[in-house]
Amino acid sequence: MKIILIILSLLLFTGIINGHRNHDSPLNKGLKHRVPGYDARPSGNRRVNPNDPPVQWFTNRVDHYDPQNRNTFKQKFYVNDTYYTAGSPVFYILGGEGPVGASYVTGHFVFNQYAQKFNALLVAIEHRFYGDSIPMGSLSLENLKYLTTQQALADYAAFVPFLTQKYNTGSSKWISFGGSYSGNLSGWLRLKYPQLISAAIATSAPVKAQLDFPEYFEVVSQSIGPTCSSIVSNITQTVTTMLNNGQNEQVQQMFNACDAIVSKLDIATFMESLSSGITETVQYNLDNNNYTFTNITAMCQRFEQSSDPMKEFIDFNNEYNQFSGSQCTLSSYKKSVQYLQSSNYKSVNASSRSWNWQCCTEYGYWQTGSSQNQPFSSAITLDYFTQMCTDIFGPKGFVYQPAIQYILNDYGGTNIQATNVIYERGTIDPWSVLSVQSPPNSESQVFLIEGGSHCSALYPPKPDDLPGVTEAREMEIALISSIVFNN
Repeated sequence: MKIILIILSLLLFTGIINGHRNHDSPLNKGLKHRVPGYDARPSGNRRVNPNDPPVQWFTNRVDHYDPQNRNTFKQKFYVNDTYYTAGSPVFYILGGEGPVGASYVTGHFVFNQYAQKFNALLVAIEHRFYGDSIPMGSLSLENLKYLTTQQALADYAAFVPFLTQKYNTGSSKWISFGGSYSGNLSGWLRLKYPQLISAAIATSAPVKAQLDFPEYFEVVSQSIGPTCSSIVSNITQTVTTMLNNGQNEQVQQMFNACDAIVSKLDIATFMESLSSGITETVQYNLDNNNYTFTNITAMCQRFEQSSDPMKEFIDFNNEYNQFSGSQCTLSSYKKSVQYLQSSNYKSVNASSRSWNWQCCTEYGYWQTGSSQNQPFSSAITLDYFTQMCTDIFGPKGFVYQPAIQYILNDYGGTNIQATNVIYERGTIDPWSVLSVQSPPNSESQVFLIEGGSHCSALYPPKPDDLPGVTEAREMEIALISSIVFNN
């Protein structure tokens, strides 16, 4: 499921503005999924591939809870009916914190193989305020008040009877799918609308909203091992000492910083950027999606076998920047804020703006360096993230307090009482500590994938899949079979 505020949901992408990559927050990096060949910007009615199913639109309400508000917006969705036969299930793929593309229903995920097996109708819908599904056509502060989890779930529920009538699916069972943030939504949709959703798959879903999330870096440390973590820690300490001694220009040159490192907020921005290559390598390690340019073993071998670990890390950081579409290491707090202030939904940073809003108002999820059991900078503080909320959205001096207790109370946190749900997580996924740890009831299942990364079971099989990934898919097929054939 990094913004500098973040993120699973199923995508966020990298873009370039003035030579800098799209400024993702820690949560963005936690929750995003790249889809090869797909553009981060809204696509409108454009088809990436002429064989893709066409874009379709559903007229949804802007506010489901105010009867006097009759405003509507167009919500994007895709349908693949290639395998569908009457009476078979509908596989409902929920959009998360990024644009939805046709690849959601044409084979990027494992759902297509399930659809062939069950003759299912594949449907993917975009989340409000992401991609092209923008109420009032703007990401202005006035409009973002309608970007809430509650409204998003109501969108997804309202869509079910519409699609049922449009495709004449009758009494077909609806099964929702999601990964990371959209994994949350999948489980919560089943919880809140059990009359519409018969079962749900919630992959790598961080259902426990949490303001300060230092455990993220702790899991990264555990995943790369003590030797590798110690090397990273030493590099962090060396860079920190140099900055404390006023050697900012030398640090800027060493790491090809995009801008001068001047303020404490610049230092936090820069140090957070230095953590990104390592945290993303861990999060998406061997995930069948070619999301990272390396893996944990190869990365740590570089550091551990080098006679000059600092130089090796600098080279690694440069390679990560290039892979991410950037020519330098992000270092300006002011520019980081500016990137996220545009209300233009066609901006390459639009998804990051929307997701930052959700973090600032609902989830937190801020990956700080406050723990002693991790190798990254303690300059990455909770105050840094809360200050960014204020500076992005305003007004000046206002302190954002995410409605975390409301989210936990309304949906249950890790004790979510939905039935017919599978919650999967991987042991090396830093987000796993916020996922459901044990079955909340006798009619839900939890599966821990040994060695699994973030959303690793979402993608089509490959010959060298981890045994746990294969077993997770078998568990999903068994649940779907029980719903389709036994009910």
